[in-house]
Amino acid sequence: MDMEEKLQFVKSIDPEGGDRLSRLLERKSLLLDRNVYGERFTGRQFSLVFDPLLASAFEKAQILELLGEGDGTVEWLACRLDLDKARVFGHLKDLLKKNMVEIAGFEERHPVFRKKG
Repeated sequence: MDMEEKLQFVKSIDPEGGDRLSRLLERKSLLLDRNVYGERFTGRQFSLVFDPLLASAFEKAQILELLGEGDGTVEWLACRLDLDKARVFGHLKDLLKKNMVEIAGFEERHPVFRKKG
């Protein structure tokens, strides 16, 4: 999946997050020209900042999409997305802070997450 497809997917699941990424991408040419301090970014420098942001937003959107189908634990989500459990847990903590997911209950001692609203 290319960058534009990932961005469109993020926008479809998290419009606010997708818009923030789009605004940053729109400023790419300005940043390559010069920033407010008169410094110039290279294409590589921009990619070093933008690519991890897009990857993280894409993974969070995938988590939200799966939780839209049903509740799940960190382990279940990690297995379905082929991601490290710690990475999934980090994304879920961020999504909890943003009030996009909630803890629906527990399976044994593991929290079960649900997409809000």
